[in-house]
Amino acid sequence: MRQKSFSIGPEDSPWEPADYNITWTDGNEYGRFRRVLRRDDHGLTIIARFIAPEGKAWKIVGRAPELGEEVYLLKGAYYDTQGRIVAPEGSFMFNAPGALHGGISTDMTALIHWCSGKPDDIVSTELIDFVARADAAP
Repeated sequence: MRQKSFSIGPEDSPWEPADYNITWTDGNEYGRFRRVLRRDDHGLTIIARFIAPEGKAWKIVGRAPELGEEVYLLKGAYYDTQGRIVAPEGSFMFNAPGALHGGISTDMTALIHWCSGKPDDIVSTELIDFVARADAAP
């Protein structure tokens, strides 16, 4: 099957909220927002932005789909439970097929490519109290 080249402009693909998003006491919506860049049987490519209220973070665990997933952190970082950075901005990760993976994020934007065209299964989402450490370098 021959694929065609294409491009998507900034307004061509809307930001879609996740089912677990919440409206906080400040009136803003927090959670995950995604823009689908490409979808076909061989791949699903998105930009995802995770946003948490001040003093909170999203702790999300997923299981990679049947052909795995590729993640590139465009902005922000993944943290461990101690508030230390475990994957800084600019990190690339490949999560093997079926791998449990995840992290803690406060304000992060990632490019995600699901190699099988199917997103990972979300195992858990939790909004937790969280403060990044000043010495958070990995």
